[in-house]
Amino acid sequence: MAEKPIRVLHVIGGMNRGGAETMVMNLFRAVDRSRIQFDFLVHAEGPCDYDEEIEELGGRIYRISRFTGRNIIEYRRACRVFFTAHDEIRIVHGHIGSSAALYLSEAKRAGKFTIAHSHAQNYPISLEEIAFRIVSFPTRHIADYLIACSEQAGIDRFGRSFQREGHRSILKNGVDLAQFRFSLENRKEIRSELSIPMGARVFGHVGRFDPIKNHVFLLDVFKKILSADPESHLILVGREDDEGSVRKRCELLGMEERVHIIGLRDDTHRVLSALDVFLFPSLKEGLPMACVEAQASGLPCVISTGVPKLAIITDTAYHLALSEGADAWASTASAIARKCGASYLAERGPRSEQVRSAGFDVGESARWLQDFYQARYSEMMGGRDE
Repeated sequence: MAEKPIRVLHVIGGMNRGGAETMVMNLFRAVDRSRIQFDFLVHAEGPCDYDEEIEELGGRIYRISRFTGRNIIEYRRACRVFFTAHDEIRIVHGHIGSSAALYLSEAKRAGKFTIAHSHAQNYPISLEEIAFRIVSFPTRHIADYLIACSEQAGIDRFGRSFQREGHRSILKNGVDLAQFRFSLENRKEIRSELSIPMGARVFGHVGRFDPIKNHVFLLDVFKKILSADPESHLILVGREDDEGSVRKRCELLGMEERVHIIGLRDDTHRVLSALDVFLFPSLKEGLPMACVEAQASGLPCVISTGVPKLAIITDTAYHLALSEGADAWASTASAIARKCGASYLAERGPRSEQVRSAGFDVGESARWLQDFYQARYSEMMGGRDE
């Protein structure tokens, strides 16, 4: 009789198309699901973007009420009931920091191996951040193991605990390099879909419409690009905010015909092939998947210094401070775009190998993770059969 796969529970807010969520899905698709099966404990009441795919891949989705700070007793009790009832779950991999000390402690009480995962760094000090640090501080002492997307992300979230050998690992945000490799066919199809001429210079950005992503600055940059090159286009991929504020600003700046707001897409890899330059002016980030994906597509990137240096992977990715201003960003992006041509396009495909060499191949990340899960499970079982 074939062995059942080890069931690993990922605790997360909701499986929408965000950075951490996309990273987990990339791993889920790439692991050997005959060995490892992912399940999800989410804090979202309604359906999320990845729910259908999760179930198609054999994953189970469980729901729990969100931790608010005021419902600590109820939240802890709900976690205790859940982990006690699900003996088939052996490993709990936590991605939510605010309530990790609660759900991981209850998971340990139920005999699970527990992991806390940090996905970001460069946390600015605010009242909200201070409160977060207070409630999340015990996590570093509760979790059996700590994982982070970078060394700095681990230190920023877990302090000195992250430097203990045998207690932590860095797991880079890998992508499917074959999927994101540049495609001339995709370039033609997406431009045709959006009525963008093949000879036009096209800039782009991928990210949710949130102030942290700095779309206001991005639109100011593109306005200056348009002043020098009126035939340029900008493509924005991401979930629109309820007020449509970015779209309204485009209209205010008279750019609505040159800015294509195309919402959430499940074919971002195709859209990236249509671009000439990727712009990422975020105020702060951990290790954004969008930047890794853009570089896997061979795109030149202009990335703010609010993003860690680890995200600068290829030789055509540039760090530029937001303090340099919209003029500097526009001139840098335009200078890069002017180099576009047949030889430039031919160089885009091979750049995915730079991303692989830097350790961002999801296949390698998935193999490491499934071996890690298997080893921890074997230690828990002590050689016993289930």
